[in-house]
Amino acid sequence: MKDSKILPAILSIAITAAVSLLLATFSTHFLNGYGSSLFIATPLVCGIIAVWIYNRRGDRNLGESLLVSLFGALLSLLGFLALGLEGLICMIMASVIVIPMFLLGGLVGFGISKYIKNNKNSGLSILFLTLTIPLLMGFESSIDNGPKVRATSTTVVIDAPIEDVWREVIKFSTIPGPEEFLFRMGIAYPISARIEGEGVGAIRYCNFSTGAFIEPITHWEENRKLAFDVAEQPEPMTEVSPYSGIHPPHLDWAIQSVKGQFLLTQREDGKVELEGTTWFYTVMAPDFYWSAITENIIHRIHLRVLNHIKKTVESDSPPSLSRIEG
Repeated sequence: MKDSKILPAILSIAITAAVSLLLATFSTHFLNGYGSSLFIATPLVCGIIAVWIYNRRGDRNLGESLLVSLFGALLSLLGFLALGLEGLICMIMASVIVIPMFLLGGLVGFGISKYIKNNKNSGLSILFLTLTIPLLMGFESSIDNGPKVRATSTTVVIDAPIEDVWREVIKFSTIPGPEEFLFRMGIAYPISARIEGEGVGAIRYCNFSTGAFIEPITHWEENRKLAFDVAEQPEPMTEVSPYSGIHPPHLDWAIQSVKGQFLLTQREDGKVELEGTTWFYTVMAPDFYWSAITENIIHRIHLRVLNHIKKTVESDSPPSLSRIEG
C-alpha cells in the first residue's frame, strides 16, 4: 500500500472501529441485546463504511479495500478488549462471525464506491444504513420468542459394578485440575459434587470453578436414573482481560442450563453404560452458532465428569472377568 493511501486507510479503520464500538455498546450495555443485529448487521454495515470511506478520495483496488475492512474488524474487536467491555474468550468466539461479515460488507462497500458515482447519494445511503442499526437492535430486543431448549448427551462405558457407579454419580469426588485448553482459558469446569438428602427433593451441589450449580432432585431411581432441575447456576466463564473483575451482561443470562440427568444401563457383558444429558438454551443470535459452541462446551464438561467417574470407580473396583480376559 502506497504512502498516499496509508492515511486514508488509517482514517477509515479508525472511524469504522469507533462506529462499531458505539453500536455494539448500545446493543450490549443499554439494550442487553446479543442478537443478529449485533453479530451480523453491525459488522456488515461497518465493513461497508470502512471501504466506502477509503474509496472516497481515490481509485483503490479490491484487495486494499478488503484489507481496510479486515483491519477495521480487528481494531473493533481489540477495542472491546482494551476498553474492558468484553473478555478475550468472547472476542475470539465472536470473531468467527464478525470478521467474515466485515469482509462481506467490504465487498458491498467496494461495489457502492465503484458503481454509484453520485457521492451525495452514496453518502446518504451509507448514513441511512448506519441509522437503521440502532432501530433494528431496539426492534430485536423487544421481541420475545421464548428460548429454544436443546439437549446434548455424552456416554462412557465403565467396567465396574453398577452400585459403585451410582454412588459416584450422586456425589463424585474432587476432579484434578483441568488439562483441557478450553478450561484453562477460563471456561467454567466441574470440580466436585455433593448431595444433601436422598431421593426426590434432595439437593445436589455440582461445584464448578466459578461457583455451584444447585440441583433439586426430580427423579431418583437407584442404580438406574438420577434427574434434576437447575435452580441456580454460576457464571459460565472467567473472562480473560487486562482488567480484573470485568462482567459483561451476557454472563448472567445468555447461556442457561434447565435440567440434567444421569442414566445407568447394565450391559450384557457386565459393564455399565453411563449417559449424562443436559438441557440448555442460549439467548444469543444467530442461535445455530452460539448453540453449537455451547453444546461443544457442555460435551467437554460431560466428558470431564464421566471420565473421572469411570477412572475412580474402575480403580476402586476389583477387576471383572471382562477386564481380565481383555
